[in-house]
Parts: sequence; C-alpha cells; structure tokens
Amino acid sequence: MTAALYITLALTASTFTGIWLIHVRLSDAGIIDYYWGPGFVVIGAAHLAINPHVSFYQLLFLVAVLSWAARIAAHLIRRHRRSGDEDGRYSAMREAGGANFWWTSLFTIFLLQAALMWVIAAPVHIALGAAGATPQGLGAALYWGGLILFFAGLTLETVADSQLARGKTADAGTTFAGGLWRLSRHPNYLGEMIVWWGLGFSAFGLSGSPLALAGPAMLTAVMAGVSMPLTEAHLRRSRHDYGAYAARVPALLPRLFKDRRNHQPVE
Repeated sequence: MTAALYITLALTASTFTGIWLIHVRLSDAGIIDYYWGPGFVVIGAAHLAINPHVSFYQLLFLVAVLSWAARIAAHLIRRHRRSGDEDGRYSAMREAGGANFWWTSLFTIFLLQAALMWVIAAPVHIALGAAGATPQGLGAALYWGGLILFFAGLTLETVADSQLARGKTADAGTTFAGGLWRLSRHPNYLGEMIVWWGLGFSAFGLSGSPLALAGPAMLTAVMAGVSMPLTEAHLRRSRHDYGAYAARVPALLPRLFKDRRNHQPVE
C-alpha cells in the first residue's frame, strides 16, 4: 500500500507537470480541467495494477469512479471548447500573476491541483489499495449505501450542468435561475460533494478505515472555501443581475421553509 501511494503521487505530479508544459505553449490554464476526472481513474488503475488480488467490490467501486470521471471530463471539455477562451478564474490569476505567471502557475495551479487530487483520492487509495477487500456486516451497509449516495450525487450534478448549459444558450449574458438553480446557486457543486461523500462512505465500508473520509472532507473544504468564492467573484463581475440572484437564492443547500409574512425564504 505504501509503495502504491508513492507511485500514484509521482504519477499524478508528473502528469500535471506535463499538462503545465502544454499550457505554457497554449497560454490556457483551462486545459488542466481535462484531466480532473481521468486522473482519479489513473490513480485507481495504478492501485489495481499493483494489488495482487482484486475483489468484485473493488472493481465495482472503480467502475463507479470511472462513470463519474467520464461524465465530468466530457462536461468540462465541452464547456471549455464552447467558451473558446480561458476560464475566467484562470484569466484573473494570469492577469494578477503578470509576466511570471507562466512558471509560477506550475506551483500555484498545476502542482497544487496534483496534490489536491492525490489527497481527495483518499477513498480510491483506501478502497483499492488492500488485497481482495470485501465488506462485511455494517461495512456492507456502508459500502452499498455509499454507492447509492454516489449515484444520487452524480444524478444531481448531471441534471444541474445540463440545465445550466441549456439556460446559458437560451439567455446568454444573464444569470440562469431555473430548474435546480432556482433552489441553489451551486447545485452542481452540491452534487459533486455528495458524489465524493458517497465514495468515502463506500470505501470506509469496504476497508474499515476512516481515512477514506479525508478525501471528501478535503473536497468539501476546497469547494466551499476556494472554488465557490472564486466562481461567485467571477459571476458578480460578468453578470449584472447576479447580485439580485445571490440575494434570494442560497449558495449551496436549498432552504426548506419560507417566511409566510413576506413570502421570502427564511435565512
């Protein structure tokens, strides 16, 4: 297991360094998103290649990761190509970084994301690192319950991204506030968090190791503390109506109750 961790860390860091070299030529840091999903599958495949005995439950776990990775990769690649330009968050970092951005980005974007990927992949490390891991008793309930939670999150983020894409096409330049986006400003991020907590619980049930939950905890912290604020800042700059939208729609979790006196959501 220890050797596999070192191997997957080196593999992840070297791959992101290669993507950085391509970025230097293209001046587009957005290409880093192309590897965000597939990178977890590569980590999982590396573990299985080293693991002397793989159980059905471990293979099923990797299939779940693969299904998520295929969807997120297709979505991010399609979004990047349709935009025809670098993601606004990276453009802002490029502008702030000035002439040195081309090499400082190796550390502030690419190797940082490599480290985050490796840590967030904790459920993958834990679930696929042990030889022939099979859930027993309560572990079996956690394993299957985690996979159910995973597919619920996958469905949520798939529907949210699809609705947003159609909304942007129909009314470009304004904030989309229909479908799931009427209830949450970031239903796709919420779905992503649910996906990884599902994988975490499933890996916990498979292995009995609470370290499996370190990955979803890190992902939740990064999304809530970094990704969401950066996205919000970009949208406030680029959407004139985003402030009003943000005032009436919660950032992540939908409000369950409304104030009957003024028909506004209760804070």
